[in-house]
Amino acid sequence: MKLIVAETEGLDVANAGPWEAVLPGVWRMTVPYPNVLPYGTVNLYVIQDGGEAVIVDGGATGTHLDLLVEGLRAMGVRRVQGLIATHYHVDHTAGVPHLRARLECVAFMHPMDVRAFDDKFPDVAGTFQKCPDLLRAGQREVHVIHQPGHTHGHLHLWLPDARALFVGDHLVEAGSVWIGPPDGHMRDYYRALDAVMTSDAEVALPGHGPAILRPQLAAGRLRERRQMREEQILAILADGPKTLAELTAALYTDADPKALPFARHTVMAHLERLEEQGAVRRAMSAADWMMRYASTEE
Repeated sequence: MKLIVAETEGLDVANAGPWEAVLPGVWRMTVPYPNVLPYGTVNLYVIQDGGEAVIVDGGATGTHLDLLVEGLRAMGVRRVQGLIATHYHVDHTAGVPHLRARLECVAFMHPMDVRAFDDKFPDVAGTFQKCPDLLRAGQREVHVIHQPGHTHGHLHLWLPDARALFVGDHLVEAGSVWIGPPDGHMRDYYRALDAVMTSDAEVALPGHGPAILRPQLAAGRLRERRQMREEQILAILADGPKTLAELTAALYTDADPKALPFARHTVMAHLERLEEQGAVRRAMSAADWMMRYASTEE
């Protein structure tokens, strides 16, 4: 599949903000989020059919909210049928309370993440409703798929007319994504990757970074990366029990310090999966009251 450059007829791109048409009738706005590594941005998508649209994720804040509203007007969108968040993390939801009010639309999310959002952001609790199984923008259908991993209520969205899968924070073109408690679960994430690998998607549209033209291969690469990390953990534990901090330091020797909290959570998720498989056990040391992990083959 070839990604297209924006069809600009009838659209004042200069005044519409940082918009790019990544597929026919699918627009992407890239919003700066410096704390999101490695891209420093988050994606917001508009699925359009004539005067109707569905918005995917709502990380836009500040002036980007105005650019979004101006862009919708320039596209000829008169009605937003729904705003759906792939998951509740702030880089994907920060602008949703304002957007919902300005666009007079309903905001949707999986109920497990609705609860997490309301707990995390009580001042705007009630922003989201339970997601339906299907949304429509004009004649276009957007299928909503519960695909936990990064969070317990993480969603994939399937746009069949474009064979496009919106994958939130489960795939990226380069690098990897973090999975970790209390939001995420590694066993679920493996299942999410398997679902992408067996899908009919010709393109994946991620929450961060560029579109992914071979999503099955991208999912396979990330699965291999996760398996490699688990093999590394077991190899380190073969030398004796280790704390979480020791394991993280040994696995991520040259990581950006800002990325270390995410790395630590991902190691926790791997350890949780290895415990479930019976390959790792943990115990508190009476000598220093530190939790250590050990191989069950030790």
